Amino acid sequence: MDLYYNILSPPSRAIMLLGESLQLKFNLISLDVHRKDYVNAEFKKINPQHTVPTLVVDGVAICEPGAILIYLAERFALCSSGLYPPTDPLRRAIVNQRLFFECGTLYKCIFVYYTPVVLERSTPIAADRQKLEEAVAVLEGILRESAFLAGDILTIADYSLVCTLSMLVVLKFDLGPYDHVRRWYERCKEAIAGYSELTERAVAMFQTWLEEETNQR
Repeated sequence: MDLYYNILSPPSRAIMLLGESLQLKFNLISLDVHRKDYVNAEFKKINPQHTVPTLVVDGVAICEPGAILIYLAERFALCSSGLYPPTDPLRRAIVNQRLFFECGTLYKCIFVYYTPVVLERSTPIAADRQKLEEAVAVLEGILRESAFLAGDILTIADYSLVCTLSMLVVLKFDLGPYDHVRRWYERCKEAIAGYSELTERAVAMFQTWLEEETNQR
């Protein structure tokens, strides 16, 4: 399986970490932002959305991270692992809801608020900050009820959202008011093999990338 990825992309890291948990060996193909690998014609033929991560299986491209996580869990995870409950439609729906919340709300709020701040050094927009805080508050509410996002065992939703939340940690968003989120984050760091090492690599590369962006201005 070919995995087109960028280590700075939280969804890419989620796929890599799940792959490690499932003992999968991806053919890793890193796409470079500065070389504009995302928008070259060759990659657009593979994935017209030209986004990462993209997983290619037997010539078929899967290009949304939630879809990739579900595919890998359904195909390779043991039923007893609980990563994506195979016989319980209601629990699967909860896992799906968490994934949809991430891509449609939390990730979007982080991107909208921080992209101008990080890339353009512009003044933060208060309304965007409020939306981000509201999204994190939703996550806090979810985690009041259980140890992990979809119950008391780790699922693919945790793999995905913990990588997204790491963006807020790196960007020094104050998680102080969100006790359940902080405890869940620490719990995931312990439960997900390789999380800390991969995140440390990503943080180092992010800092290097940010310096390069700054020097180009």
